[in-house]
Amino acid sequence: MLRQTDTYDLEAGVLTLTTSVREGPDLFRIAERLNPKRAFLFVSTILGRHIPVDPAEHRAALQQLAEGVAAQLLPGPVFVMGFAETAVGIGAGVFDCLRLSEPERKMGYLTTTRFAPTGAQEWFRIEESHSHAVEHLIFEPRPGVLHHGPDATLVIVDDEATTGATFAELAAGLKTKGLTFGRLILVTLTDWSDGQAEDAVRGILDDADVFSVTVQNGTWSWMPDETKTPLALPGSCNPSVKTWIPDSVQEFAAPRVGLSSSQIRQSGEDILSILEHNGFQLPDAGDRILVVGAGEHVWQPMLAAEALSERGFYTRFITTTRSPILPGDTIRHKLSFPDHYGQGFWMYMHNVVPSEWDRILFFTETGADGLCDTLLSALGQIDVIDGAGAISVLEPTEGMP
Repeated sequence: MLRQTDTYDLEAGVLTLTTSVREGPDLFRIAERLNPKRAFLFVSTILGRHIPVDPAEHRAALQQLAEGVAAQLLPGPVFVMGFAETAVGIGAGVFDCLRLSEPERKMGYLTTTRFAPTGAQEWFRIEESHSHAVEHLIFEPRPGVLHHGPDATLVIVDDEATTGATFAELAAGLKTKGLTFGRLILVTLTDWSDGQAEDAVRGILDDADVFSVTVQNGTWSWMPDETKTPLALPGSCNPSVKTWIPDSVQEFAAPRVGLSSSQIRQSGEDILSILEHNGFQLPDAGDRILVVGAGEHVWQPMLAAEALSERGFYTRFITTTRSPILPGDTIRHKLSFPDHYGQGFWMYMHNVVPSEWDRILFFTETGADGLCDTLLSALGQIDVIDGAGAISVLEPTEGMP
């Protein structure tokens, strides 16, 4: 396999990458972030988290991962898990591609979360040591989601792998619940672990075989500039709304209690039909459309963006995030605003210039009332889709800058 080495001189130090050579556009770009635990970030060009992405390119990456997983599955059922917030969507996407390719196989998908839904029972917790938001909550999956046993395959999806520590935490948590699997597949867009991720999980689930599937792999080394003080994480902010609690049964929501292949699959066309029934006005021909997901609420917005694109509209997809990144060549535009969950942390939207879009569709579980004036002022007129699928057309209020 051909490999190449690149060096990045960053403000906080020097990053050296050795990666497998692949055809096509770059899979990631480098940015610096406000985090003393790790001063740099691999910004994916196909994830849709920090750079608007063509839904077709996003789906192609999901399909590539799913095909790699399918080649390694045991004959039994499949249980897929993804990590909040970054991998909620790609975990759901890998699950979606798998269920479409093998509709008769029993499968389920569950994501970690930072929010506790009403009526859900907490299962266990894990910690992600290098993250800006350390704690992950895992809730008991709804019936039909969880599948395990000696012929079952566990698939854990994240955007990237470095040490494999978070994979190991999740696998160990599942084991404490008495679950067994015959095989464990680690799935990432980029794998920087050089085999460490597989080593970290091997043996946790007894004799389960361990495999990895990725779009691109490589290794990195970091030499910090000792003359520079590491940048601290942003502090808290004053909540602009009351504390929000997820409703696990609402129409549009992150899969915090799971998706099952026994459920009827929700497509992007299904979502658009619901929205049109609720009064959504389709864009005009030739309009440039940006679909925005919020935090963990990412999969259904992506499906809606995909359906609009398939109808012939120029459509891109992105989500808000709580990951603090420094502006630069990769992050050319950055908007900071108080979270709309009432928890007092900062959220961000990257590489979005509102004047470049004719329509902005903003999907948020919290509802239109949660969006702060800072965000509305920056975006201008937007269509807000809440957790029930209701649409509000919002404009900056009089007196806003």
